[in-house]
Amino acid sequence: MNIRARGTDRLLDVLDLIMVQQQPLTRNAIAAALGAPRSTVYGIIDILLERGFVDQVGSEGLILPGRRCGLLGLAYDRSAPLARQAREIIGDLAVATGEVVELDVLQDWKQLILLSRSGRGHIYRAAAEGSLFPLPSTAAARFLLESYDVETLRRSIPAADFVIPTGSASSPELLHAEAASARQQGYWITRGLVDPYVACVTAPVRNRDGRCLGVVCLVVPLPEIDRLEKDYVAATMETAAKLSACCALLRNPSF
Repeated sequence: MNIRARGTDRLLDVLDLIMVQQQPLTRNAIAAALGAPRSTVYGIIDILLERGFVDQVGSEGLILPGRRCGLLGLAYDRSAPLARQAREIIGDLAVATGEVVELDVLQDWKQLILLSRSGRGHIYRAAAEGSLFPLPSTAAARFLLESYDVETLRRSIPAADFVIPTGSASSPELLHAEAASARQQGYWITRGLVDPYVACVTAPVRNRDGRCLGVVCLVVPLPEIDRLEKDYVAATMETAAKLSACCALLRNPSF
C-alpha cells in the first residue's frame, strides 16, 4: 500500500470514529482511540474542518460531524430507494403498535441501528440511529449471525461482548445455537436481555436468495410481551416480509 492510500485509510478511520461516537471527542482522544500519531490526526482534522466535514466546538476543541457529513447522508437517501421504503415501512409498524421499531444491520461485528422510529412518543426507549451495540446483547444478532460458524464467532466477536449488561453471560456456542433456532422459528424474542424492563421481537429481512440483510426489531415494555406476544410477532414478521418483498425486486439489494 502506498503512502497516499495509507493516508486515505487514516482519514476514513477518523471519520468512522467520529460517526459512531455518541459524544464529541478531542483531537487527542481521537488519536488515542485510533492508536495514531497526534500530528497525523491533527493534520487530517484540519483538512476535514476546512472542507466542512467536521466542526470544532467549545473551549476543549471537541470534534463533531459537520454539515458536509449531513449532505452526504441526504445524498445517500436520494440514491437509495430501498432505504426510503424501509423508513416508511418501519414507520408504519411504529404507528400501528405505538412502540419503538428499529432496522438493524451488521457493521464491523457490531449491531448497527440503521433506522429507528417511535410510536406514541416513546423516545426514552429509542436508541439513536447509527448506534452500535455488542452482538450477543441484541435479539437481532440471532439472525445477523446465522451464516457464521462457532469458530468465526469466537474469532470475530470480542470476548468482552459476551458479558451481557444485565449480568448474564453468553458464548459463541450459545449464540450459534440460538441463531439456528431463530432461523428455524422465523422470529426471535428476548426478554430483559439488556434492559430489565424491555423485550425485543425480531424478524429477518431477506433477499431473493434467502440471505439476511437486516432485522426488524420491535422494542416493547416487558409487561406487554406476554399479553400481546402473538400480535407483536405477527406484526413484526409482516413488516419484515414487506421489506423482503422490496429486496426481492432488486438484483443486489442492500441497506
